[in-house]
Amino acid sequence: MNVKLLFALFLFTLLQVRQPGAGTSAFVNVKDHEVRGDGMHDDSQAIQRLIRSNTNLFFPKGVYRVNSQIRITDLRNLLLKGEPGTVFKTPQNVALKVSGKISNLEIRGISFVSDRVSDEDDAEGLIFIANYGRDDVMDCIRITQCAFSNPKTHANGIKLVSEGLYAEARNIVVSHNTFKGIGRMGVEFQNHENSLQRARFRDFEISHNSFFDVGTIQLFPAPSCISVSGNSRNGKINYNLIQEMRMDTSPYIYYGIENAGTIGLETIGNRMRASKYGFTGILGSGPTGELTRRTGQPEKSGWIIRDNSIELSGRAGHRDKIRGMELTHVNGYTLAGNVIRTDGYAAMFIDCRNGKIISNRARVKAGNAFYFKGRSTGNVMRMNRLDCSEGPDHGVVMFYGASVKRNIAFDNELIRTGGRRGKYVNLEGADNEVD
Repeated sequence: MNVKLLFALFLFTLLQVRQPGAGTSAFVNVKDHEVRGDGMHDDSQAIQRLIRSNTNLFFPKGVYRVNSQIRITDLRNLLLKGEPGTVFKTPQNVALKVSGKISNLEIRGISFVSDRVSDEDDAEGLIFIANYGRDDVMDCIRITQCAFSNPKTHANGIKLVSEGLYAEARNIVVSHNTFKGIGRMGVEFQNHENSLQRARFRDFEISHNSFFDVGTIQLFPAPSCISVSGNSRNGKINYNLIQEMRMDTSPYIYYGIENAGTIGLETIGNRMRASKYGFTGILGSGPTGELTRRTGQPEKSGWIIRDNSIELSGRAGHRDKIRGMELTHVNGYTLAGNVIRTDGYAAMFIDCRNGKIISNRARVKAGNAFYFKGRSTGNVMRMNRLDCSEGPDHGVVMFYGASVKRNIAFDNELIRTGGRRGKYVNLEGADNEVD
């Protein structure tokens, strides 16, 4: 056998291992197997019978009633594919539940709609990835070209929980999806288990998605279009479009993107707009220093926030809560090339250390452009253009508190009220080197 033929056989074998549906030569049309898709009959049991490893299932356009959860458990090489007009409609919060050991699962081109009416808090999602097993590994899950809507139920579009003791979810991709009219959160990845600190999800990507009208009946704190929480590593949240979060159902401030623990996260090229209800664009929340000391969860680091466009106006409980960014508890980050226009602050930094803040442009109407507090030290700020000309004169850059020190700022263009040259302000013992 010649070398070229051996190489071709090797490539063929590799593709068979990595691609969903490997082992089958064609798609199975579900309507040939007692699945009706007529919008009236419950198709969930008929679909469930077709769910197995090494299968490609094709769902022609139609409305598939899913009255009970379809469970995908301990499978490999499964592709569920729809086309324009393919809808899974459910009267509950979860249409698909993924659990156990999973390898190479793809869900493509299906619209998920819940007509449930409930204000009961439910942190699951229309697609619920439950990585709970003690040592379950999920590898290569891709959700793409799908749509999600559940405007009258207090649940998510997509939820991943990875909290099994030795469990891991890796290579998870959520891309090119639409989230419109979501009751709680759009995409939430969660690891709240602190008994053994490890990154239970890693190498993930949430990119090129569109979010509109998220938080339709949210009642509780900190809802987000995209939230990743707990110890995780190596993620990308890039090139998402986030518009008009609801903000009229809760006294709390909503967030476009939340990073609550990922080490090595990219947040690049996202666009956010609001004109009716303001929100905060990018939030870097926990873990706090106290939580790091108590549980061993490492603090956020290696975060790249670059080339995002954030334009936020409208009403909120407090105008200064409309923030382009609120970054907390991060050590080592790059904030560069972002364009921010808000009715409140451009960026708030709390316990932020060793950051590079370079070539950002901001224009604000209330408060300061940049505000440093807590234990923010060792940050270098240069070549930024910060415009506070439309608001009251509180200083363009505020350093507040004796623990805010050893920050360096130079070669920045600061503009204050009336178009005059702006200034840095050190208050309450702050000590920083500014030009």
